[in-house]
Amino acid sequence: MHQVGRVTIYIGGALTALGLIIGFGAMFMDHDDYAKLFIGLVPVGFVLLLTGTVTTLLSTPRDKQ
Repeated sequence: MHQVGRVTIYIGGALTALGLIIGFGAMFMDHDDYAKLFIGLVPVGFVLLLTGTVTTLLSTPRDKQ
């Protein structure tokens, strides 16, 4: 479960960063449809980032033997 949380953190961070960068870039270039789509990904990415953080903190990592 710890590994799933880590992967979710990476996916959430990537979605948030890409949504902000591409969304605002499209907005400044007057591509409003793409801007709405990518800026709409920011809350989804943030929820995944928060979920991954909580999952990672509440689970214990496996001991490697």
